[in-house]
Amino acid sequence: MMSNKAKNSLARLIAKRLYSESELRKKLSKHSEEEIEDAIEWGKEQGFVNDERFARAFVHDTLLLNPQGKRLLYIKLNQKGVKASISELILQEEYPDELEAEIITKIANKYVKSLKEEDNTKKLKKLCGYLLRRGFPKQLVYRTAREAVNLDISM
Repeated sequence: MMSNKAKNSLARLIAKRLYSESELRKKLSKHSEEEIEDAIEWGKEQGFVNDERFARAFVHDTLLLNPQGKRLLYIKLNQKGVKASISELILQEEYPDELEAEIITKIANKYVKSLKEEDNTKKLKKLCGYLLRRGFPKQLVYRTAREAVNLDISM
């Protein structure tokens, strides 16, 4: 017999936004282990609990609202309890390398314009640090940063 309380809690949570299965388990922790299992199972049957769908939506929303590199997205999905295999698959499908290169170029050009530095070496250093913290791969960061700083010189 399934507990309505755990199921109701799960339904209320899902009505607001998508959660990973791991996040839901934490949020339902005041219920018994059996109630949580039943509620999660019910959620899966209904299609509410689906880590693949959650990861896809998370990547999509993040790229739309606060673009960052694949590495940082992978770490955030991991923190939300999404299995590595699912994260890798979703990032491969939803965030191709060409898109990452396009996004980093936009971010780099915008950031360079906001820098008050006159010294291009300092600009380059600040830009690289900024892009690395946003989770972009090193080679891409250095190549893009050099291009962005050089673009700024010719203006």
